[in-house]
Amino acid sequence: MSLADKVLAVNNDLPIRTSAPVHSGKVRSVYWLTEADSRRLIQEQGYDVASDAPLAIMVISDRISAFDCIWHSADGLNGIPGKGAALNAISNHWFHCFKEQGLADSHILDIPHPLVWIVQKARPVMIEAIARQFITGSLWRAYSQGEREFCGISLPQGLEKNQQLPELLITPSTKGILKGIPGVPANGALAL
Repeated sequence: MSLADKVLAVNNDLPIRTSAPVHSGKVRSVYWLTEADSRRLIQEQGYDVASDAPLAIMVISDRISAFDCIWHSADGLNGIPGKGAALNAISNHWFHCFKEQGLADSHILDIPHPLVWIVQKARPVMIEAIARQFITGSLWRAYSQGEREFCGISLPQGLEKNQQLPELLITPSTKGILKGIPGVPANGALAL
């Protein structure tokens, strides 16, 4: 594995000046820039933020995480090549869709590389949802125990495990409850 691949897989040794500790999550690492570097970058790039806004470099790795654990292989490969860039692209797509629909803006100011975002400090909107096309997982467990209403949506009788659902269901998950979105019940799901 090349040195560049190892650095991007681990994300803790990049040449970025920061006075704050590096926050290294399961797959992303956040490097908060110094106040002077934030101001300089805002001025040089013309970002549409306050001149004293704190900025960070967010680097995504190709690491794999599941159930709050990071996977490490015996051969020294710390992820799947290209996974980080794909995840960044998918996330950016949905951030763009939310902004286009007037639901929420994002923290992303610039994407200078497929694995790198320049971001501003922001307050997160705690929403997590699951798009369900098949009856599996927690939906199947509830259904197999006789429940026919899931997040406010009635499911038909006779469904079998892993069967494709009659329509796509988007249901809230554990991080928050969807509120104030037209057409989405505050404690329910959205059928598409």
